[in-house]
Amino acid sequence: MKLFQISLFLLISSFAFGQTNLILPNKGIDGIPVVLDSTNISEVIELYGTDYSKSEKTLITKYRYEKIGLTFQIDPYDKNQIIRSIYIESPFKAKTENGIVLSVSTMDDVLELYNEKGCFASKSYVWRPQNGITFYIKKDPKKKGYNTKEKIYKIEVHNDGEFGISSRVNFEFNREPIKQKLKELVSILDSENVDFKNLNTFWESQKKSEKEPYGLEKRTNFERKINNNLTQESLEIRMVGSFYSLNIIKSNDSLVYLKLTDSKEQKVIIERIEKPKLGKNDYDIFTYGTFCGFGGTPPDKCQEMLGLVRENNYKELSNWLQSINPEIATYGYIGIDFLNRKGIEILQTELGKMEQLRKSEIQLNTCQGCYFGVTEKISEVLTKKNLKQTYRGFEQSGWLK
Repeated sequence: MKLFQISLFLLISSFAFGQTNLILPNKGIDGIPVVLDSTNISEVIELYGTDYSKSEKTLITKYRYEKIGLTFQIDPYDKNQIIRSIYIESPFKAKTENGIVLSVSTMDDVLELYNEKGCFASKSYVWRPQNGITFYIKKDPKKKGYNTKEKIYKIEVHNDGEFGISSRVNFEFNREPIKQKLKELVSILDSENVDFKNLNTFWESQKKSEKEPYGLEKRTNFERKINNNLTQESLEIRMVGSFYSLNIIKSNDSLVYLKLTDSKEQKVIIERIEKPKLGKNDYDIFTYGTFCGFGGTPPDKCQEMLGLVRENNYKELSNWLQSINPEIATYGYIGIDFLNRKGIEILQTELGKMEQLRKSEIQLNTCQGCYFGVTEKISEVLTKKNLKQTYRGFEQSGWLK
């Protein structure tokens, strides 16, 4: 069978590469047994061997056979690894049915034939797409314009849809690489004693391949000091349309709490509480704000606080005040302050904690209109002027009735 394949390849090669082959838009090349949206890359490698260079970018993967003059492109997220485009360059010889010849015709010939007036340009090349086929010429990267008298150095045959989107015929998304990376991350987070050095090594290794297919991108929303000498880090993790959030609280290098959540599915993947004496709300991430977003609506936790104020629930607001969670503690302070403005006396047991919060340099995860992020300290929020304006705003907008 192997000898038969080699013989077949030699036969195809002598036939195809010794003459000018006809390009078939939306299909492939006459005389080349590679069909767009049907043949997969493993079949190509069986035919042409392993003497290729491979380039991987976020959205495309290319296998270039330089000696032949053919490059085969696949979608890296396609489980079936099907050929979506074929790039044709010298020394391969090719022409179109309507007379455009690779390395002979110019871009002027293409524009005249298709009744076009312009091209698309990058730094080093210019292209003109048509239905199922695209023509390329080179340009001087040091100059602004381009010369349409340049000869066509590359022709791409494809089956792209509108706006140049690659065909999805026989496409099946491959989720396995995402599962494997997530499994590796979970194994670190789920180890008996979480080693943050191993976690940092994982982030560093993923950073190197961030721009490649299935690259994992980590973004730090914030990292801050909170009460009890704890550090909290909020991370966002992205992989090919999948989004995850990771909340980590630690004391020096010892884990206190972590939660990894699938943001899209709103599903908790792993949650660990190493200090069970603290309340559950002490760990979660909330947003501090008054009127957030385009509609000017208080965040959920703020609305909950306003409900406690309407109910005169001093006891629960006092519990909030004692939380190590900066947003909850701040809301607790504001709620008790609002009750005091309604005539309810603040007890001595709360005054000490309130005094401590008024001076706190801990940063809040805030919203200001449509802007979110760690932007203000607790001390900057709990000023007399700000509290007075906040109370008046909620009173006038009906949230305290």
